[in-house]
Amino acid sequence: MVYTSDALIKLLYDSKALSIWDRKKGPVFWYIVGVPGPFYINTEWMIGAALADELLGKIDAILAGSKEPATRAQQLDELILAAYAKTPVYRDIVATMVARAKENFPEGSYSFVSGGERRDWLFSIPFAHECKMPHAFLFKNLSVFCDRPLKPHESSLHIADLINNAASYFDLWFPALEKAQLRCAGTLCVNSRGAGMQRLEAHGQKAVALNAIELPFFKQSLTNGLISQDTYDEIDMHFESPRKWAVKYLIGNVALLDVENIDKKSFGRLQSFIARDPWNLRNDHQEFFDEMQAAIKDRPNREAS
Repeated sequence: MVYTSDALIKLLYDSKALSIWDRKKGPVFWYIVGVPGPFYINTEWMIGAALADELLGKIDAILAGSKEPATRAQQLDELILAAYAKTPVYRDIVATMVARAKENFPEGSYSFVSGGERRDWLFSIPFAHECKMPHAFLFKNLSVFCDRPLKPHESSLHIADLINNAASYFDLWFPALEKAQLRCAGTLCVNSRGAGMQRLEAHGQKAVALNAIELPFFKQSLTNGLISQDTYDEIDMHFESPRKWAVKYLIGNVALLDVENIDKKSFGRLQSFIARDPWNLRNDHQEFFDEMQAAIKDRPNREAS
């Protein structure tokens, strides 16, 4: 089955891959760039949160257990394709990606599929399988392994789970391909969020997403009855001005940041936000910043759960 736009949006909510915070209770979400926001995306959960977490854990074990690329590739293929074969929603997402690729990337514009360590592989491996094309594993150490020899200057279609600011492309995937004398014809992702798509296009890359998690997405969510008008209005404000959103919905209520209980990664981003003050909030909200610094100092010294 190929998903319609409305069905894809509903799947994001039903699977909890898209989470919207409770502004009355918190906690807020922390983005990779070190600022807070009202929603968060775990793309891999679209195939089922339990299955995605299980697969990622087993991928980690494979990467830790063997350094030999061919062994890793075989084990990863077997792991992911076995789960893919028995999970209808998984197959339907990939079928939708294959259909979108046929619509947007001319036949012959790429001769193999690439995916980056490690979440990309959840989608790039079955995508390559369905297209009967070679799959190139791109590792964070900038090495590349493909199940057939690739000739210099061959082009890939890079398959990704989520594109935010596209940093992994410029820091890892493009350099890995260039080092192997390979090219990237474009990229197809399940979800996009932020300026990454524009950054890729400015670099000469065609970039296509099944879902662009931007304001029109939330407008369609409202129309489809998936969110309330109040939630849409808040998210609309966030897209208009993250600073304005923070002042209205976040600043002044330290409890919404749940300093004591948030995970270690989020705590680090919160610390960075308070230290850097990227939205220049301190002068007008000194009392809040003082409270935050005290809460950070008092947080128990423990590992995140």
